[in-house]
Amino acid sequence: MSKSAEIRTLKRVFFILIVSLSILTVVSLSYIYQDTKRDQINDLAYKSSVIKKYYELSFQQWELSLLSVGKRLTEINSDSLKTDYIDKALDLYSDDLLAFGLARPDGQVEVFSGNIGNEPLPNLKATEQTKRSFEATIAGKGITLGEVYFFGNVQDWILPIRVPIRDESGNLLAVNTSAIAYSSMVEDLESFGFTNYTIHLINARYQTTQILYPLEKSLYKDVLSSSDFLYTVKDSTYLDDETYFFSSTDPMSNAAIFGVSAEMNPVNHCLFISVEKSFLWNEVVNRFRYVVFVYLVLIVVSVILYNFLRNNLKRANERLNAERANLKAIIESTDDIIGLFDTDLRLLVFNNAFVQSARATDDMELHEGIDCFSKIKSKEHAEAFRQNFQEVMRTGKQLVKEMEYPGPDDTVLYFRFTYNPVYENGKIHGISMFAENTTEIKKYQTQLEEYNQNLESTVLDRTQELENKNTELESGYKQLKSAQQQLIKAEKMASLGVLAAGIGHEINNPLNFIKHGASSLQIKLKKSEGIEHAEFDEYFYAIDEGVKRATDIVQSLSHFSRTGDKLDEKCDMHEILKNCIAIVQARLRDKTIKLTTAFHANNPVISGNDGKLHQVFTNLLVNAEQAITEKGEITISTESNGQELLIKVEDTGEGIPEEIMNRISDPFFTTKDPGDGTGLGLFISYQIIDEHEGKIEVKSEVGQGTAFSVSLNSE
Repeated sequence: MSKSAEIRTLKRVFFILIVSLSILTVVSLSYIYQDTKRDQINDLAYKSSVIKKYYELSFQQWELSLLSVGKRLTEINSDSLKTDYIDKALDLYSDDLLAFGLARPDGQVEVFSGNIGNEPLPNLKATEQTKRSFEATIAGKGITLGEVYFFGNVQDWILPIRVPIRDESGNLLAVNTSAIAYSSMVEDLESFGFTNYTIHLINARYQTTQILYPLEKSLYKDVLSSSDFLYTVKDSTYLDDETYFFSSTDPMSNAAIFGVSAEMNPVNHCLFISVEKSFLWNEVVNRFRYVVFVYLVLIVVSVILYNFLRNNLKRANERLNAERANLKAIIESTDDIIGLFDTDLRLLVFNNAFVQSARATDDMELHEGIDCFSKIKSKEHAEAFRQNFQEVMRTGKQLVKEMEYPGPDDTVLYFRFTYNPVYENGKIHGISMFAENTTEIKKYQTQLEEYNQNLESTVLDRTQELENKNTELESGYKQLKSAQQQLIKAEKMASLGVLAAGIGHEINNPLNFIKHGASSLQIKLKKSEGIEHAEFDEYFYAIDEGVKRATDIVQSLSHFSRTGDKLDEKCDMHEILKNCIAIVQARLRDKTIKLTTAFHANNPVISGNDGKLHQVFTNLLVNAEQAITEKGEITISTESNGQELLIKVEDTGEGIPEEIMNRISDPFFTTKDPGDGTGLGLFISYQIIDEHEGKIEVKSEVGQGTAFSVSLNSE
């Protein structure tokens, strides 16, 4: 899918998303409206049931109270006693009832209490307002509510209440009549705290209004004379058959209202409770606010996401175009054939070299989606290509094949084909093919083969020349070996020359001891007579000591100067080290150098060349002495584990710099001034130890000193 197509798809998805969000929001709003409406109706039904239960219980209590008072009045014969009883009953029920009275079956009121002044007692059949409810009371068995009217004596609207008084046979004895003041009923309704609600009590028998709350008393006459307050539209959509939803218009405010109604028992009345629809809409709007907010947030997020994705797609499209341009430039920068095929072997991407080659070899014009192999002239080559592609798709690995291909004008071209699988999401999505024209390489290989044949004879001639040169080199090597032996001897003599002064000094001292001791002996013997020989013991001791030291030095020098190449001599290493120490002892005293030995308990003996070993360790001691400028210490130690002997010569001299550490064993390398050294001492020492199948290791730190470790095989 192209990037432009992806952007169009993104736009469609965004449009569908916005429409879906809008539809979802509308559905949600509709659901919220219906749910809020249902909640409000259920709330009205609950409030209606509360008021209904309240009035039903009140009417039952009033019925029992009026029935009790009425029966008692029928039992009293004295009018004054009846009046007293009614007054007492009124005091008892004054919180609920406005007055008590008793009427005969013909409607004439016999006794009545309350604020009525001196007016004569009325006949309940005399007016239309009281006649219908009185006759209904006579015909019925229980409490009956009369029609509301304004009672001037109490300056209030009242609701008559009448209860028939019958004997045990059911014969009507009298009618107990009472009334409830409008103000008293309003106080009851206000006690419920149902603000914003309209409560309407209707006489279902006569379709007249009994109570309308809230409403000013001065407007009650208009209410009673109007039928607009009697709601007739009913709907059972939300509640059961006993309580109905209804809608209408409030005639006082012309506001749209809705409410519920319920029949009241035991009186033939209906209780309506309603509220303006604006109250419902306010609640709906409160709930709508959250949905609309979420909707707007989702729209904003969707727009931001759309812009983000669109910009990303645009940038990706730009990158893709750049990558395609780069890829085109790359594949066109080579003369090799490059092609990309899908799994159906249809060509997708190719370079100009592929176009030119296909045109020249098979008269084929390439285009995207072409099945190249069906256009190849040679069916054999076409089948070979197909097999190669199928092998790559089967194995999933790179395949390299060389092929001869017929070219124009009956020529033969040579190609090296490389097939690579192209993966996408872990599956082979296509195959790339790279073909290198190796015709020129093949031609050069043929020429090289011809040159190779000519080269063989030339090599034979050159080989003979090399053999001759090799003979000359062998002769030169022998001469160099002889020169090396001469250099070794020269270094040995040079070392002896360096130590000659010290050895002479050491020899002279003992000779002087001998000389002065003998002279003293002569003088003493001449001047003294009869002296015992014990007096001359110290002189003879001095003579012996001097002779012994001279003998040791000469003997050490004789060991050092021994010649021969044999390596099977028994060499006492401690004696060799002591001889070497004796040779360099004078040089150490001249510089105030302390020499310390730490020899192994056992006396190690090895097979080797005594003279050469003297040369090695004398050279190491001389180097140690020369590394110390004025004052220092040299330590010689030996360690043995029975198989290997380790000899260490350590000094506290200037040390060897790291940059020349690897060159100290090179021949003729020296840091001494010209004339002070040949640079062969350590080179010869390394050669001698190597002859003895040992090794020399050195550790050094500038300013801290140097330690040479010589390891030799013990017997």
